[in-house]
Parts: sequence; C-alpha cells; structure tokens
Amino acid sequence: MSSWKFGTRVAADAASCRGRSLLFYTWPQWILIVIITAIWCGVTLAVAAPGCPQGYMGPGGLADGGQYPNCTGGIAGYIDRLVFGAHIYQHPTCKAMYKTTQAYDPEGLLGSLTSILTVYTGVLAGHVVVTCKSSRVGLLLRMIILTLCSLIIGLVLCKGSLTDGWIPINKNLWTPSFVMITSSSAYGMLALCYFLVDFTKVWANNPFRAAGKNPLFLYVGSSVLYHFFPFNWATENEHGPLMLQAIVGTLCWILVGVYLDCKKKYYKL
Repeated sequence: MSSWKFGTRVAADAASCRGRSLLFYTWPQWILIVIITAIWCGVTLAVAAPGCPQGYMGPGGLADGGQYPNCTGGIAGYIDRLVFGAHIYQHPTCKAMYKTTQAYDPEGLLGSLTSILTVYTGVLAGHVVVTCKSSRVGLLLRMIILTLCSLIIGLVLCKGSLTDGWIPINKNLWTPSFVMITSSSAYGMLALCYFLVDFTKVWANNPFRAAGKNPLFLYVGSSVLYHFFPFNWATENEHGPLMLQAIVGTLCWILVGVYLDCKKKYYKL
C-alpha cells in the first residue's frame, strides 16, 4: 500500500502482517498515547503537592519514616481531593499498613490517563490478531515482540526494582511501569495460549473453556461468596499466603465452571 489515510481499514492478509504495520497504520494513535503518557509523567514527576516533595509517589502516613503523613498518592491524590472533595474512596489499601489519614482513590483523574495506555496495549494485540490471521508464525512472532518490548520498557522505568526506579511499579497510581509489566505478562500469556491452542493444537484450552461459558455466574458467585471458605480464610497479610489463597479460590471456581458445563447449565442475561 503506497499511501494511507487515517481511518482506512487495514486488510487482514499476509501483506499487512509486517512489523512496520504497527507503526505505519496506527501512527496517529501512537502520537496521542505518547502525549497522554507524557502528561501523566510531567504532572506526576514535576508538580509537587503542598507539603510534599516533588515527584512523590508514596503512600504517606508512616511510610518514609513518617516524613510525609499527608502525602498519600502524591500529586494524584491531591488533585482528586481538590476536585472531588469527600466524593472519593475513603479507605485506600495503604491505610491499614501505613496508618494513613488521607482519602485516596486509585481510579482518579491521573490514573485515568494511564488507563488509556493499558487499553491501547490491548488495541495493539487486537491489531496483530486481525492483520495476521493468515500468518500464524507472523502472529506469534509479533506477540513475542510486544511481550519483550513491553517488558524492557517497564524494567527500564522501574530500574528492575519492585519499589524503586524512575517510575516505580505501583498499581494504586497505575504507573506506566505497572502498565508495561502487566501488559507484557498479558502479551506473553496470549502468545503462549495461541501457541498451544491454535498453533500446535496440543491443548483444547480446557478447563478454562468450560469456565468461560459461565462468566456471569462465576463473577457474581465469587463476589457474593468471597468471604467464605474455601474461597477465603484467615491468613497473614503477606504475598505468599495471599497468593495461595487466590490460587485455591480460582481453582475452586474453575471446578464450579466445569461442573456447570458438564450439566449443560449456562446462565446469561
């Protein structure tokens, strides 16, 4: 294709399944995403909330030796409290551990900007799937490239650290490093599933296929029964025990999905 105008539909053929198509056909989107991410970085790193250091992204309270007790969420938290007042989430996840007193909403204004970045990583995956339908090798290769590129960007931003770096990995702030690392894992899992299910056909994606036939039932059920055994039990507030609890709960709901599929019971709206 010698020329292209924004909005032209991209053909799903081997000719369009090229590395340059991700940039060539979607360059206006890339520019917009870069601008949005730059705004987040500029405000977060360059603007200081009153009484807080520039670029602060910590939980406040007792963190950092209690130096910044009222700086929960840094400038992101300050903007939300300034704009929305009391109409934000009053019990952030950091409250119990760091004894914070400030309200903080992880789905605030600044976090909405980087949420757009997360959405666009999904758009890129969809673009690859659509344009590389006729080339299974090309699709798999491009998914691997997206996995590695996202991982490298995320590791550079956080300097390979869990809690440090230029932009630390922080889910509550929805930092770009968090977006890149989680997107990398999503790309990687999608590539692995494509390789096993569609490329080599060695796996028929069960039991997840069965569970996926009743998403509404499993979603509502997990919400209603979250506090009941075996989906939940009293445990230490640490990564290891909580991870075990999450894995057991997930496996239990998968078994429920398999049972419902065997009984041919499907619940929909």
